[in-house]
Amino acid sequence: MSEVVSRRDFLGLFVAPFQRRAAAPTAPAPSEPVPARVAVIQGRFCLAYRSICSVCVERCPVPGAIVTERGIPRVEAAHCTGCGVCAQVCPAPRNAILQVPRRPAP
Repeated sequence: MSEVVSRRDFLGLFVAPFQRRAAAPTAPAPSEPVPARVAVIQGRFCLAYRSICSVCVERCPVPGAIVTERGIPRVEAAHCTGCGVCAQVCPAPRNAILQVPRRPAP
C-alpha cells in the first residue's frame, strides 16, 4: 500500500534546504549602552527626495548608520548612535532629520 503525501509536505522536502533560517534577534551586550536617541529622516522635507543631496550620509561619523538606496538616504537604527551630527548639517530649508527617543526593545 502506498502512503498518501500532501502537496505541502511533498514541496516542503524540496523547498526546506533553500529557505533562510530566521536568526534570533541579538540583544546588545550588557557592557554596551544603548543610545537613547535615533535619527529619523522626514521624506517630505529631505532634499534628496526631490533632487540630489547626500550631506547627511557624507558627514555621519558612524559608518553604515545612514545608507543611500537609489539616491535616497535611510537611517539604519541598529547602527545609529544618536549623535545628532546629521541633523546639524542638514541643508534643507526645514530640517529633514529629527532626533527621536529610541523605542524600547521588545
